[in-house]
Parts: sequence; C-alpha cells; structure tokens
Amino acid sequence: MSSQSSDWQAELAQALAKCAGVSLETASHSLLPPSTPVCDWCSNLAFSEAKQQKTAPAKLAAEWAAKKEWPSFVQKAEAVGPYLNFHFSSSFWSALVHSSISDARWGLLPNLPLKALIEFPSVNPNKPWHVGHLRNAVLGDSLARLLSAAGRTTERMDYIDDLGLQVAQSVWGEMQKNSGADTAASSSPFSQKFDHVLGRKYVWVAGQIDKAHVDNEVRAIVKQMEEGREPIASQARALVENCVKAQYETAFSYGIYHDVLIFESDIVRTVFQEGLEKIKASGAAVMETEGKNAHCLVVKLQGEPGFEGMENADKILIRSDGTATYTGKDVAFQMWKFGLLNDTFVYSPLLVQPNRQTAYMSSNSKKQGEGPAPSHQPVSSYPMPFARAQTVINVIGAEQAYPQKVIAAVMRKMGHEEEASACIHLAYEHVVLPEGRFSGRKGTWMSKSAQGAGDSGPASAGGLPSSLGFTADELLDEMNRLALEQIKAEYSDAEKQSISKAVAVAAIRFWFLRPNAGQKITFDYERALSFSGDSGPYVQYAYARASRILEKGQEAGLAPSAPGADYALNEKELALARLLMRWPQILEASASKHQIHPIADFTLEAAGKFNEFYTTTPVLSDEVSPAQKAARLAEVAAARALIGRGMDILGLPKLEKM
Repeated sequence: MSSQSSDWQAELAQALAKCAGVSLETASHSLLPPSTPVCDWCSNLAFSEAKQQKTAPAKLAAEWAAKKEWPSFVQKAEAVGPYLNFHFSSSFWSALVHSSISDARWGLLPNLPLKALIEFPSVNPNKPWHVGHLRNAVLGDSLARLLSAAGRTTERMDYIDDLGLQVAQSVWGEMQKNSGADTAASSSPFSQKFDHVLGRKYVWVAGQIDKAHVDNEVRAIVKQMEEGREPIASQARALVENCVKAQYETAFSYGIYHDVLIFESDIVRTVFQEGLEKIKASGAAVMETEGKNAHCLVVKLQGEPGFEGMENADKILIRSDGTATYTGKDVAFQMWKFGLLNDTFVYSPLLVQPNRQTAYMSSNSKKQGEGPAPSHQPVSSYPMPFARAQTVINVIGAEQAYPQKVIAAVMRKMGHEEEASACIHLAYEHVVLPEGRFSGRKGTWMSKSAQGAGDSGPASAGGLPSSLGFTADELLDEMNRLALEQIKAEYSDAEKQSISKAVAVAAIRFWFLRPNAGQKITFDYERALSFSGDSGPYVQYAYARASRILEKGQEAGLAPSAPGADYALNEKELALARLLMRWPQILEASASKHQIHPIADFTLEAAGKFNEFYTTTPVLSDEVSPAQKAARLAEVAAARALIGRGMDILGLPKLEKM
C-alpha cells in the first residue's frame, strides 16, 4: 500500500470497472463503507447496472464476485443479495496501521485548489465576545484546521467594522467623564478587561441615544470617522485596536488565531473605489433614474437564477446620497480577496500571538507619510502575501444568505464566473437564550446582576446564576472552575490548572461543533458545562488512555510493530482498523462540503471504539504473547493518531494524562 492511503480505493475501483464493464467514475461512486460490519467495503453497482441490462441485481453481483481479477489485498469478494462485499487481507490491515502511524501525509487529499481564505468572526469592536460570537469563531477556526488537514493552504482573516455607528457611540461614551458610562458595574471577574468595560459603556450609551443632542453628536462623530478627520479618526482607531486586542485574549484562550485583520476604514479609503469603478464599467450594476431607487447604483437581480420568486430582489450598492451600503463595500472586499483588485494596503503587526505567529492589520496609504497614522504600531513597507485566494469562505449567520448571494451574483455579472462559484457562505444558525437572541445594545450578554436584575439567586435563563454572564470569557472561566473540582489525582497545582483549562476548552468547543452549523442552539449553562457522555473530555480521555498504554509499553521495553500477514484481528481490533480505512473519506467529504460536525461525530466514534477495544482486548498483560503485544501497541498508536487528527481539527487540546 502506498503512502497515500486512498490508493487502494483507486485500485479497487479500476478492478470493479473492468469486471463490470463500466467507467472508472461509475465504479468509484458505487464503492462505500458498509452500514453494518458484515464486510470491510462494498459496492452497490449492481442496482444501477441491473436496470441497464434488464436483469436481477443479485445475479449481476454473483457474476462479478466469481471473477478472479481483484487486487491482491482483497481476500474475498462475495455477493450478498444485490451487494458486492469485499473482505481484505491481514497484510492490508498491517499496511494501513503502519501508514496511519508513520506517514505524516496520511489522509491528505490531492489536487485541491491552492489557497482558501476564511473570514471569521467579524465581531463589532466595542464589546466582548458572547457565546453567539464564540460559535462563529470556533466554526471558522475548525474549518481552517480542516482544510489545512486536507492539504490546503489557508488564510484566517478577520473583518473589523471600525466605521459603524456602534463604534461611534462607543467613542462618544469614552468622551463622557464622570457619567454613567464610567460607573457601569459588573460583578464579573473580567470587569477590568477593556472589551468588557467598553461593552458595558456601550449599553449605557444606548440608553442615552434617544436624547436629541446625543444622537446629533454621535452622527457628527460618524461623519468625522468616515472622512478620516483628526483627532476623531485616531481616537476611534485606538479604541478599536485596544478592543480587538482584548477580544483576541479571549480567542487565544480557546486556541483561535488569525493571520490578518482588515479594517473597514482601510477598505473604504483604498480598494473600494477601484472595485466600484470596475463594477460600473462592467455593467453589473446600473444607476437608476426613476422609482424608489432613483439615483442609486443598483444590481438588477429580479427573476434571475437563485433569486426567483423574491420580492425586491434588486440590491442597492450605492445610495442616492453617494454613500455605500454594507453590500456595496462587501462586494469590493470580496473582489480584493480573490486578487481582482490591487492590494494598496500596507500592514502593521497588531500583536504576536501565543502560537508565535504575528497577526497583521491593514492600514492605508496615508501611513506612508501622507498624513498622521491612527495607530502607533510600526508600518510594514514590504508586500504581504494576503488575499489572492482560489476559494473565499465567509462564516456568517444564516440570515445573511441573501447579501452573500448578491456578492456572488455581482461577480458573475462582471464575468468572474470562476470566482463567483468559489464564493462560499458557511451559514450558521445563532446561539440564543430561551427569551430570544443576544443584543449588544441591550446588554443581554451581561450577568443578570449587572443588568440590574438582582445580585443573587438563579436567573430565569439557562440555569444561569445571576452573577454569571454569557460572555465567552465567563463561560470558559466557569468551565475551568468546574473541571478543576473534578481532578482527584495527585497532581501539582500547575498540572491541575493546565489539565482543567484543556478540559474546559475541549468541552466548550466540542459542544459548539458537534451540531450541524445550520442547527439553532438554545444556550444552557448546565448542558454546555457537561463533562459526561458524548463530550470533548470523553475524546480527550480516550487519547490520554492510549498515550498511557504506549508509555507503559515503552517502560517495558516494547515497541509497536504493525500486525504481520498471519495476524488474525479480533472483532474489536477489526472495528478500529475499519475506522482507519474510513478516515480519508470522512476528511474528503467534510472538506468538500465545509462541514465540521462529521469530524466531531467520527472522532467521538473513534474514541468509543478505542475504549471498547481497551476493555476487551489485553495489550500488555502477561497472557499476551510478545508478537501480540507489539501488534496491539501498534493498533493503540494508530488509534491514538486517528483520534489526535480529529482533535487537531476540532481544536481539542491533547492531554497525555487525565
């Protein structure tokens, strides 16, 4: 078996195509893992071919099974009704176990487009991440991990809306001294973290905005921000950067990192105008002369493919007053991501992340000596390898499906069919409270006591104590506390802290990643904080158990050795081996569909199968022969590698002991 573990499938498909007289593609599509463990692999080709040949499927399957043209690793081919079932040889399993342990490229997919750009989580820079933002962040992070595991180059990008009304309101709030903005209180242990402070002030400001003078002052700030006028532009940029840095402390605690952050103000002052001119020149959008959209630049989509039956499908890109809509700016930004616009940004290092990689942020040409620089960070004067992607994936809520379709439609109208087809919207449903969606303005992410609902006793939502809010920081802090209480072994305080933090991260990430992204989650602290059953810690425990077995084997002077050609696998060993065989298919299907939950399900299944193996199959006991010990240690190492691959994609920290 070659280092590419899917080669056996190609060989089997070629043999089946020759045997049945069909195309290689038809044969390949018919091969699949069995739904029950009656064989190692099977084909349902007889169903479709029987219709073509006007004969019984079972008769065709029996004829094919009787032929002797199968690859050497096929020990037996048999017909079971209309199915053609294959049983593989011991040498096949030996090679598979060996590859899964020793081949770093095992499971990688060939011939994928070079670069995928993933934009996430794009949280407004004036508040802390709440658990809804966290779902976006772990989805985007795990998707990047998944595509990297499948062999693709990935770029993690964050879009920072630093020109929005919310930022202007926060800037106004920062200007108010000795006011309610400074006295907004919280019992949270994160009450001094800048994003939490800014978020609470924003809630206070939102309560003042109905006052005419406040609204006028905020609108004036918006105008100055959009025009880049000083000192407001610098004040706003500094506020945003400080908030993002605080938000990224949260990201780092969950193992989430980025390559580059692109600020909306830089888009507007650089690439947007070029994008707008190209849209106009292509005729993809037109200037309306009459009707409700008079004097607006509009992309006409009424009745077009993908927009059938929609009322008001046409989308305004530029309003009659000359200002751009969010979609107008997003189209230009998407064009830049594909390399269809000149990269006129310069870049500054925002910070060095715990993974030792620098997260860069965009700037505009004024930083090259044409005017004051809002940021105090040094400027990179050399080109940066950002954007110019072959696939662009935007991790955005499902309610944004229409504007995301508009972006692709505009690019298609411009003649960029390939890029339009490579615009992927990873749509996810929101995390909500029993009483509804989160509201940054209303502060529903804060604790009940901070919202003025009392400072003791249980809250009405999600089994939440009134002193605990719904921020990602507080969720991890509480989970870490509960995990620490569960550690009974004699570890040092540092070890306990390290283990509890890893367990907490695994529990939370897995809880968000296992459901289909399109499934709405009603947040409940009691369920989110569970360690039992189908959970991230359960997967961690299987990995740690495998690690301990291998450690004991090493202490006994034993080395894993793949099973020999005459080694007979028992039922539990075979179940593990069949999981190894399925991994490339799971990886390929998940990567091609941009789905994370199949990886979570498969990793959980692998952990379960390993635990079943461990409880029924002795590895190091005296009753096991040296050859069996070596073979079973290799199976443990293969299972550990398999579980570890899933954990890497899901972002579950690995523990050698628990």
